[in-house]
Amino acid sequence: MSRYLALPVIVLLTLQASAWSDTVCTPPPSLNAKLQARATAELYSQLGTWFGEHKQFECAADAYEDALKLKPGSSRLTYLLGLNLFSGGHAGAAVAPLRSSIEIAPNVLQPHVILASALEKLQRNREAKAEWQVALQIDPYSALALDGVARALLREGKPVEVISLLGTSPADENLVADLAQAYIGLKRFEGAAKLLAEAQNKYPDSIRLANTLTQIEFLQHHYQAAETAAQKSAEEHPNDLETQKLYLQTMVPAGSLEKARALAPKLLAQAPHDFVLLYLSGVLEYDAGDLPAALAHLEEAVAIDPMAAAPHYSLAQVLAQLDDQKAAKEQLEKALELGANQPEVHLELGKTLRALGEQQAATEQLKIYQQELRGRQSRGMAASKVAQAEKALEAGDPQKAAGLYREALELTPEDAQLQYKLAVALDRMGDVSGEGAALERAVQINPDLALAHNQLGFLSQNRGDLGAAEKHFQDAIRAAPEFAEAWLNLAATLGLQSRFREAEEAVSIALKLAPQNPQALLLRDTLAKAGAEPR
Repeated sequence: MSRYLALPVIVLLTLQASAWSDTVCTPPPSLNAKLQARATAELYSQLGTWFGEHKQFECAADAYEDALKLKPGSSRLTYLLGLNLFSGGHAGAAVAPLRSSIEIAPNVLQPHVILASALEKLQRNREAKAEWQVALQIDPYSALALDGVARALLREGKPVEVISLLGTSPADENLVADLAQAYIGLKRFEGAAKLLAEAQNKYPDSIRLANTLTQIEFLQHHYQAAETAAQKSAEEHPNDLETQKLYLQTMVPAGSLEKARALAPKLLAQAPHDFVLLYLSGVLEYDAGDLPAALAHLEEAVAIDPMAAAPHYSLAQVLAQLDDQKAAKEQLEKALELGANQPEVHLELGKTLRALGEQQAATEQLKIYQQELRGRQSRGMAASKVAQAEKALEAGDPQKAAGLYREALELTPEDAQLQYKLAVALDRMGDVSGEGAALERAVQINPDLALAHNQLGFLSQNRGDLGAAEKHFQDAIRAAPEFAEAWLNLAATLGLQSRFREAEEAVSIALKLAPQNPQALLLRDTLAKAGAEPR
C-alpha cells in the first residue's frame, strides 16, 4: 500500500525577486555631490536607477519616493517605485503605486505587466488576469502578456482557450510551455512531449521546458523516467528551488527514499513554509517512523492549503499511528470530500472506522476500495492502449489507432476525452458516421467538452444542417467562451444564413481572441463585402 498521494505537479515561471537589502544606502560619489548641490527629481531618478542596477531595491524605492516628492503625478516615477518594491519582494506594497501609474497613463504596457505579476504573487488571480488581459489589448504581440493570460486560463482549467490564444507554434519558450500545459490538460501527452522536445532544440537551457517534460512523465506515472529527467535538470540548475522541488517530488513515488530524505531538509531550510516541501517532508518522516516531525509538518501543510487533499490523507495516517482514530477519520473524510478517491484512502478509512467500532461503514469502505482498485487496473490498461494508439496515429495508421482506442473504451467507457480521440482517428479514416457517433457520445458524457461540440458543428455544417451547426458552435462557446476557433466557425455559419450583422459580431470576438488569425481576417473582409451588397 502506497503512503504517497501524488500532488499535481505545477511548474510555474515566476519573476525572481532579490531579498530586501539590509545595507545602508550609499550613493555613488558623483551623484551624491550633485544631489548635495541641488536635489532634483531627475537626479533622484538617476540614483534610483543606479540602486536598481545594483539590486539595492529598498534604496531604489526610497530614491523614487524622493523624486516623486519633487515631481508628483509622474506615471514613470510611480511605476519605477512600484517596480522596485515588487523586485524587492514586497508585492503588496507595490500594488498601490503601480495602480497610480496606470491611472495616470493607462495605455503604457509595463505597469500592467508588473501589477499583474504582483497580484499573482499575492494569489489575487482574478485581478491579475484582468491586468494581463489589458496588457494584451495594449500589445497583442507581447509575449509576457500572452504568457500571463495563458497561465490564468490554465489555472481556471481552460486548455482549449489557451490553444486558441497561442496557436500551434508560438515563438517564445514560455508560450511553448503554456501550450504544452494546455495539451497536458487535454491529456494529449504525446503532442505535449513532441512540442517540448522540438522547443528544447531552440532553447536548450530552458528550465521551464525541461521541468514540463518531467511533469509529463510524472502525470503518466512513469516515475523512474520522471526522476531521471528531474535529476538531469536539477544537476544543471542546482540553485533553482523549483527544479530541486520537482526532483524531490519525483523521488518519492519512484522509491528513492534515502536520496529524498537527504534532500528534503536542505530544501525545507531554504523555504521553511513551502507547502510542497512541508507535505513531502511529512510523508518521508512518516515513512521513517518519525511521527512527531511528520505531524508538525503535515499540520502546517494542511493549514497553508486546506483545500489540497493529499496532506489530509497523509496527516490521517500519522494520526492513526498515534491512535487518534477520531481525528484520523475527520482527515480522511476531508480528503475524500476534496477529491482524493484513490483506493488507499477508502482502505485507510475502512481501517479507521473498524478501530472506532463502526463495522458496517468499515465494510462499505472496503467494498469501495476493491471497486476503485479494479478501476485503477482498468485505467492503467486503457492508458497503455491510448499510448499505443497515439503512436499509431502519429505514424499515419488511423485504423490501428481507432482499434486501440475502442479497446481502451471497453475498459473505461465513460471517458469523454477518449471518445473524442477515437473521433479524431475516425475522421482521418474518412468514417464520418463513426466520427459523429463518437463525438455525440463524448458530449453526452461531458456536455462541456468544447472540442467535441466544435467538431460536431463542423460536421453539421458540411451536411448542410446550419441550425444544428450553429447550436453546436454556441455550445462550444458556452463551454469555452475564449475558444476563438468556435467563434470563427459560428461566424461562418451565421454568414451562410445571411445573418451578416451577427456574423460580423462573432468574427470580431474571434479576432479579439486571436488578432492575427488569417482565416478570421479573411472572413471579416468577406462578411463586410457581403453585408455591403444590396439585397
